[in-house]
Amino acid sequence: MCGLDIWCATYMYHSMRLADLTSLYISKNAKKKQVAEQAMSVVVLGATGNVGKHIVRALLTTPDGPQVVAATRDVSSEGAKALLASVSPALSQLSLTELDMTVSDAAVLATALTGYSVIVLTLPQVLAPADMIACQKTVAEAVADCMKHAEEYGEVIPLVVKLSSYGIDGQHSQGPLGEAHRAGEAAFQDKGIPLVSLRPTSFFSNFEAFDWPTLRDGGRKISSPLGHEARVNWVACEDIGRVAAAIINEHLRFSQGGRKLQHIFRAVDVVGPASNTLSAPDLCRIVGLCLGARHDGSGGREMDADTSVIYQEVALPAQEDYRGLWTFLRQGGFDVQDSESATECLRLLGGRPLTEFKTFVDGLVRDMHDKQIKTNQRTK
Repeated sequence: MCGLDIWCATYMYHSMRLADLTSLYISKNAKKKQVAEQAMSVVVLGATGNVGKHIVRALLTTPDGPQVVAATRDVSSEGAKALLASVSPALSQLSLTELDMTVSDAAVLATALTGYSVIVLTLPQVLAPADMIACQKTVAEAVADCMKHAEEYGEVIPLVVKLSSYGIDGQHSQGPLGEAHRAGEAAFQDKGIPLVSLRPTSFFSNFEAFDWPTLRDGGRKISSPLGHEARVNWVACEDIGRVAAAIINEHLRFSQGGRKLQHIFRAVDVVGPASNTLSAPDLCRIVGLCLGARHDGSGGREMDADTSVIYQEVALPAQEDYRGLWTFLRQGGFDVQDSESATECLRLLGGRPLTEFKTFVDGLVRDMHDKQIKTNQRTK
């Protein structure tokens, strides 16, 4: 072999070696980039529900926030369309996927959930307790498989953020619904899955769904089995979403710093301000005040007479699921007396206040008046 051949062979060897090293460098950096991106990815199960949609929105308003996958049973539903419209400025951070966690088996869910840093679980409110338990156990089994995959490939161990209920481990039982939440938490803990349990009090949306339609249509009575003395704390679904997003972002910052989870289980009570802890007569008084305020379209308001709202106590429901919940509420299960929970919520929200119940009802009344004005204008 002549000197030129030796030189060419040596050149080719070193060129190939350099190419291998370059490929290895690119591969390692691609892996680092993939892990970094994964550490900033969140999937929200039940993303178009009362609370799920607010978690998605709150995550997308975070500067340099995570990539969010909104999982819903029907991506063409009105709820999915409304979600997309409400977050249009941040669509590059959001993708929709069709996934029904209530009917999918663990293998299907594991495939869908693998690779995310945070998995948010919000169950449909229409599920019966037995179905709630079954669904949570299936999701827990799927997440356990995700953890095995993450450990095998050196990826991020997922954190589960689950929507639960305030007071489920207190001295009074919530009945079958509370037990279903407790069983769900146990399903994740038994498998060693890192879990944050969000435990809110009564949603504003419950009032909007069950009490407001009658009031909006001219009725001036609120009926419930609560009784005249028991008090209930109310919290906005938007605030639950904001608290959830703050917890998730706190976790993501923690993970990006290369630190591992220091907890397996954390319960976070999500409660409204002290002024939102109301008896049924208190609630009627606030609603009456809001209904009596006539909005003139320019921000001015006058008070109408005869807008008082009365409370009517009715019997406990016969259905065991809701009978247990109302019994719990009558015993003061949502009567938030301490300020520790509110303080933690304020800390997570950076001191930003939570929504007052009166502010929420005032908004419902304003929307009602605006629709009436538009209807009157069209009929002229």
